[in-house]
Amino acid sequence: MELFVIIAFTHFIALLSPGPDFFLILTTLLRHGRSAARFVCVGIALGNACVLMVIYACLFFLGKIDENILLYVRYIGAVYLIYLAALCLYYAKTEVITTHGKTDAVPTLSSTVSYLSQGLRSSVLNPKNILFYSSLVLLVYVDFRVFQHILMVLWMVTVVLLWNILLVKLLSYKVWIEWLSLKSRWLYYISGGCFIFFSLMLLMMNEFD
Repeated sequence: MELFVIIAFTHFIALLSPGPDFFLILTTLLRHGRSAARFVCVGIALGNACVLMVIYACLFFLGKIDENILLYVRYIGAVYLIYLAALCLYYAKTEVITTHGKTDAVPTLSSTVSYLSQGLRSSVLNPKNILFYSSLVLLVYVDFRVFQHILMVLWMVTVVLLWNILLVKLLSYKVWIEWLSLKSRWLYYISGGCFIFFSLMLLMMNEFD
């Protein structure tokens, strides 16, 4: 029980550090509103679940985390982050949001799938998730029973979903959304810069391996 509490606390602390998922949620909120951002949050949570399932599958069938999988994810993740950076820089040059209400309509089915897939890709192609989750799973893989592993996975996925939805709710308050809308151009530049920074970090990780 003590080990589970430590893991739960460590996981929550890790959520406090902004990463690609946070900036994807922020830019989606600015461009498409709360509903779209919530679907991105669901996609991110599903991505976390997929990462955990891959880790457990590797441990069950191979007995270890395949390094080649992580290497491929790094390269693909770096390309995806550069793509997101390019989108942010494009938005910064072509639009400045001054009204939020018009972009907060309920998404269509195709838009919903698009937002879910964006969150899913952001989470699955983030090597930080694989490194973090694999280290936690390896720590308890032998000591935990099946139901404890299931509980840990449910905890991690649920906390990710609830935390990100809470962020959307907090950022959607009128005082914040008006400020974010007025500063949207600079926020796009900052988000694009962060995506580029994250992608360079991934490439540098490959150099030091």
